[in-house]
Amino acid sequence: MPNPNANKQTTSGTVGAVASPSAARPWEDSTQSNEARYNSYLAVAREHVERISEALKRDNLTTSDREARMSDPVNTFWITELRQLEAETAEQFCCRIDGGLQRQLLGKNFLGPDEWKAQGIDVGVVPPIPASLTKVLLNEECPLHPGQKIKDTHVLMLVPKTVNGEPYTPKKLDELCAGRKGSGDKLIYDGADWANKWKDQEWATIPQAASEWVLIPKSDPDSSKAAEDKHFRSKTIAAQQSVHEDHYREYREVKALEVMTLALLNDLVNGEPRVLDGWNYLRCEEPNAFGGRVCVGHFYANGLRVNDDLADHDRVVIGRALARKL
Repeated sequence: MPNPNANKQTTSGTVGAVASPSAARPWEDSTQSNEARYNSYLAVAREHVERISEALKRDNLTTSDREARMSDPVNTFWITELRQLEAETAEQFCCRIDGGLQRQLLGKNFLGPDEWKAQGIDVGVVPPIPASLTKVLLNEECPLHPGQKIKDTHVLMLVPKTVNGEPYTPKKLDELCAGRKGSGDKLIYDGADWANKWKDQEWATIPQAASEWVLIPKSDPDSSKAAEDKHFRSKTIAAQQSVHEDHYREYREVKALEVMTLALLNDLVNGEPRVLDGWNYLRCEEPNAFGGRVCVGHFYANGLRVNDDLADHDRVVIGRALARKL
């Protein structure tokens, strides 16, 4: 959003942003109600457009001058902004502006509707960012990686219910990624060394129930730095569950689709294929045909690998997929 304190009139007649009564930005105050935030910004937008209209009536403009005035970026912004405000609810407005604040704080660790759109994918109606996902939370020390902040070790991403009007599933994500980075390239590897390939399993066809925001770590605790009882590597499913319950209760288990979305969308947007620690896997919540869990990871030249493990596997490369409870 533009700075409302820049209240100025240029020589060309462009109307700058109008200062609010308190010279503040009350619509960014998440402690206020959605209606109060919406109405405070709506008042500013209406005053902008009114001044633009008055200037056009007041000045003796030629047709070309009028067109130039209307095409000025500031004027265009406020006219468009007012139209959008009048077409959306207070909740939708707060979702839109809060997303801007989160994007500013998280930088490339924010993967929202704009990032999906940049890939030519329509994700439909976007839900509000959860109120619990505050600036304070994102600046807290990361419990998985002490010494770093959550905003630096986690990604806030939108996992949509639909993509281009179709149900969003792991198989649909595979279709969307095929050929994205060049002729013949695939970002999801089929794991041909297993009898049951992942696309043949039931979980791969289950659609996302609802569009939701997910705050997901880029990796689980580093086994070379964390105490033995605080990391998930070299542990069976049961042992990992104990670590989870003892130390990371503010986190939940994660679906394979969420991990796949993180890895693939982040790679397409930011060019970071090793967001999942490259050669390692993360255990997801879905059971597989072998009594174990679906694993996602091992992101290398052939693409992201989706694989299976056994119930008693304690391989050093298998971690645990988590997401912050919101």
